[in-house]
Amino acid sequence: MADKKINRLQFALYGIIAIALFVRFYFFNIVKNQAHWWDSLAYGSLAKNMIYHLWDETPFIINETIIRPPLFPIIWSWMLKFGFSDYFLIVFTNIIPSVLAVWLIFLIGKEMYGSRVGLVASALSSVSWIYIFYSSRAMTDIPSMCLILASIYFFVKSYESLNIKNWTISVFCLSFAVLFRYSHAVFAFAFILFLIFVHKVKLVKSKNFWMGGVIGAIPLILFFIINLFAYGSILPATSTYASSAGEKQDFAWYTLGFINHILQSPLVFLFYASLIIILVRTVMSYGFISKHKESRMHIFNLILLLVVLSFFIFVIKASEDRYLLGLSSVFFVLPALVVSVIYDYLANNKKKFAMIVCIAFVLWVAFANLSFANTMMIEKKESYGQMKEAFEWIRYNTPEDSIIAGEWTEPYTIYYAERRVQAFPQDADFSNFTLEADYLIVNVFYPPNEKVLIHFKPIVEQGGLIPIKTFYFDVNQQRPAVIIYQRV
Repeated sequence: MADKKINRLQFALYGIIAIALFVRFYFFNIVKNQAHWWDSLAYGSLAKNMIYHLWDETPFIINETIIRPPLFPIIWSWMLKFGFSDYFLIVFTNIIPSVLAVWLIFLIGKEMYGSRVGLVASALSSVSWIYIFYSSRAMTDIPSMCLILASIYFFVKSYESLNIKNWTISVFCLSFAVLFRYSHAVFAFAFILFLIFVHKVKLVKSKNFWMGGVIGAIPLILFFIINLFAYGSILPATSTYASSAGEKQDFAWYTLGFINHILQSPLVFLFYASLIIILVRTVMSYGFISKHKESRMHIFNLILLLVVLSFFIFVIKASEDRYLLGLSSVFFVLPALVVSVIYDYLANNKKKFAMIVCIAFVLWVAFANLSFANTMMIEKKESYGQMKEAFEWIRYNTPEDSIIAGEWTEPYTIYYAERRVQAFPQDADFSNFTLEADYLIVNVFYPPNEKVLIHFKPIVEQGGLIPIKTFYFDVNQQRPAVIIYQRV
């Protein structure tokens, strides 16, 4: 009987992973020709500069090199060198990690609360709209999330005895996640808080804790040493982020609203129900929390949720829905726990009915998420398409030594056009600016400010700049999106 149960579990898990793979490729093939967004282009520009080094002195590249983690552009540059297209880049760096994340959520749920919870959690994540949407773009959110989930899994396996192997792997995965997205370092604080809760003063005396932490953090330590020699700081991006946070007066309370946005109804109701359940169970097990595994897992999930949300609300004071992808284990495992509780309650009378109800919940979640994913993908697939077309036109229709200027156009010029850049003055003071670029780009996505218009309008009127190509939003060519001017 035990073998049959394991076989059924494996069969169900394989089916869920197959569904996850199918829906991701289905939606990706709908939007496979979409344009890169700003963050993608920033990483892509860094990748191309690693190959050609044509833009080393460009202010845009200098700034992005400082503030962007290095791992994704390094991987992107390797794939470009081997001739991989954007399609295969996204498949390898986002779609495959997105499917791996479904398997990791199963492992986390199983380790925390049992196989049934893990299976339901993986099913919920397999159809998550936010997984589907962001796995179709060349961004760091999905691969870094996959590494965070791996780190959480090995942490949950290691926290009790601080098993040196699993603890080291956990820190190692977290280190690489940070090299994808610096903000993921906040998970280290959550892990340490939980370890202090479990081990208290003994943690400081644990050799495994220190050895595993140092060995696992070697990728980060090497990165810090390189930064120290190159910039005089172990993490020069910190000053930029601190300055940005300091300029914001209000806390980012809107971050809490992303929970509803990410989960979508009915999953959002299951999530809040799960918070009530774990709070009640934790209170009821007061005095035995440190000895009861389920209660410990409740505390761990609460710590993860509170620490990460507090980081974005009070420290960074900024967030987007994708910033919370690191909390995926919490967002899917806890609702799965509620489904498991419902099943146990109903199964006392009729197991088949209980199974039908639980499957109905999962199908409802699947319908809501896939419908929302379809809407989002269709709405966004044409975004910035005219910018991609314009700069690809420049690549194939202008001399290779051409120089391009335009407000907020540097990453498009570098990645799509592969042309040199003349940057506008950072203070928008054009009194000493002389246009040396061969082409000037004007677009409505990043409209030029008043000082830019004042400076270039007389040049256009005098015939110093002539429009040679226009890209439109509509087929009737009534709504221009991008205009390419040539200097004469």
